[in-house]
Amino acid sequence: MLAGLAVLTRFVWLTRPRAIVFDEVYFRDAALRYADGSYYFDPHPPLAKLLLAGWAKLLGIDAAHDVPDGATPTPESLDPAVALRVLPALAGAALIVVFYYFLKEIGAGRKVATLGASALLLDNALALESRLILLDSMLLFFGMAGITVFLAARRSTGRKHWILLTVAALLIGACVSTKVTGLCILGAVGVIGLVTTVQHRVPWRRWLAQAAVLVVVPFAVFFGSYAIHTPLLPNSGDGDRFMSEEFQATLKGNPNYDPDASMGMVASFFEMQRATHEYEKALKDRTHPYQSDWKVWPIEKRSIYYYLGPEEDGGKHRYLYLIGNPVVWWGTLVGVAGTVVAWALMPALYRPHRRRLAMLVVAYVGSYLPFAFIDRPMFLYHYFFPLLFSLAFAVYGVGILARWAPDPVPVEARSNVNSAVVDEPDDRAWRFASRASLVGYAGVITLALLVFLWFSPLTYGFPLTDAELQDRMWLSTWR
Repeated sequence: MLAGLAVLTRFVWLTRPRAIVFDEVYFRDAALRYADGSYYFDPHPPLAKLLLAGWAKLLGIDAAHDVPDGATPTPESLDPAVALRVLPALAGAALIVVFYYFLKEIGAGRKVATLGASALLLDNALALESRLILLDSMLLFFGMAGITVFLAARRSTGRKHWILLTVAALLIGACVSTKVTGLCILGAVGVIGLVTTVQHRVPWRRWLAQAAVLVVVPFAVFFGSYAIHTPLLPNSGDGDRFMSEEFQATLKGNPNYDPDASMGMVASFFEMQRATHEYEKALKDRTHPYQSDWKVWPIEKRSIYYYLGPEEDGGKHRYLYLIGNPVVWWGTLVGVAGTVVAWALMPALYRPHRRRLAMLVVAYVGSYLPFAFIDRPMFLYHYFFPLLFSLAFAVYGVGILARWAPDPVPVEARSNVNSAVVDEPDDRAWRFASRASLVGYAGVITLALLVFLWFSPLTYGFPLTDAELQDRMWLSTWR
């Protein structure tokens, strides 16, 4: 059911608006550049753009089918702003399912996993971000899938362990190759692996082999994405100006082009990392009207204004705003605070779960704290990974207090020492301790649904009057 609702919320009215929205212009352009081979520059690694390009190729879309920004496509044209949205929407739908299994994998049980996945499903910000030609839904899917498979690998043995570990490393590599912020997932996996190694006294040779997989495979994916990217862009383009003269000499049509010039893949790779670093440094003096400070992301103090459509009957317009569902975002803060207080007052209740909760804290801090050291404009969508980990902490912590989370499996009853998943019988998985407990559980999901529907015009672009828009600006800083 969750999977069906995830597909519905991400794919319904996917063609709206029939115009290029916010950063879609960059990623759509990048995807179509591979068709004519003209060089472009983008500070993010190329994997997600290569996937979009492959999707465009499969559908027969190229630069000749391009539609100018804001223009209405003719019936004969195939608008990339419609067709290319399918891939991010698919990743956004899959993320809901992966988050459910992530919570199951840490031992939260079915009720808590369903609660957490439902909250994620009903978050307006993630729904909107998944419905546009943007990278974040793919980033989040790869990252959460990677850490979930890694956790499954920890409780596996033999060949299955190494297969799952390799799959996890491939997914983490895909995450980092989508955006370098995906390094937070690699760091979280590294810390979890190190703690497990110390706790269970894993032999050093086995530990080194595991570490090698988790380092070499992601780097191979990262490097490999550039190895595919570069040969597909042999011609001069508007990205030339970011590159050195040596690199420009390899691009056909560039004033510095030299048919005898060559640049090896390793040299090309490091040249692109240098150009990215210089570009990021240049951004520190720039500003954006919808940028926000990392310290206020948890309360979503500042939204992002994505789109304003032309005036329609009754003076209405269609708007797109990146605003998270307040029940999910602010409710997560309440859940985190409640868990911390309950843990302090009832340590015995939380003691069996402390390692799993600590793991979520490490993942949250590791994915959030690095932004404190970045000196460039940043936006609310940079908080998505910390949001997921804090949401997991909140629903798990509240689930323990409300008796929605099952007790951990005793060590002597585990198939191996790393086992965390509780296989609850069907007749117990959905049994609540009291009617009040059931009402509280259903009430949280119902409230999140109602608020999701209230903000849905800003997620799906339904027409609103200015007064109706203002009614949805719960904080004056959102507009």
